Amino acid sequence: MATFKEINPQVGARLQMMLQHGAKPSIYYTELIGYVDKEYLIVKMPFENGLSIQVNTGEQVTLRILAGVDVFTLTSRVKTVFKAPYYYIHLSFPTDIKSIALRGAVRAKVNLPVQINGVTGVISDISVTGAAIVADNALGGLNEETLLSFDFPIKPSNQSAHINTSATIRSVQQLPSKKKDAPPRFTHGVSFHELDLTSQVMLQNLVYESTRLS
Repeated sequence: MATFKEINPQVGARLQMMLQHGAKPSIYYTELIGYVDKEYLIVKMPFENGLSIQVNTGEQVTLRILAGVDVFTLTSRVKTVFKAPYYYIHLSFPTDIKSIALRGAVRAKVNLPVQINGVTGVISDISVTGAAIVADNALGGLNEETLLSFDFPIKPSNQSAHINTSATIRSVQQLPSKKKDAPPRFTHGVSFHELDLTSQVMLQNLVYESTRLS
């Protein structure tokens, strides 16, 4: 079990927030406003479609935060909900904290359609810093920059996440044909450029869930 001191979160840190609303959990993204050690956390109220989400006092909240090369999962309960004009939530200080190391070398096997400069390919594995993409044609040369976008479900709610980023092609290889006279296929190694904080957390969640269940 991890400790809160290991996380050492900074004000403004991006958090994934999960609430159990009905049969399916709901995933939101928020920011840490501050905390008092061993007493409480304060986070921004998430908004959805322009409206603050419904949060109830006493409700259990699961938070996920990236700190260094680790993803920490924390369990808290809602102490107080402050709405207009401030919109923030007091949470109990987390006692159940778990962590998993997600270094750049950790790769998750996936099968995700991806658009690269208007061409469709498939992401076959992914890490927090890049991906392997299979396509019917070479997508570019070594060290060439490209634009890519892809969607994936956020577990366990299966809400859709979208990543849209630039990347650099680090390798291009033609795959051996499995059948005679089959058209060639190519695999590409790409490294992502800087992702925004929300995209980083969503991608960390994808790798975390994929490696946890593999």
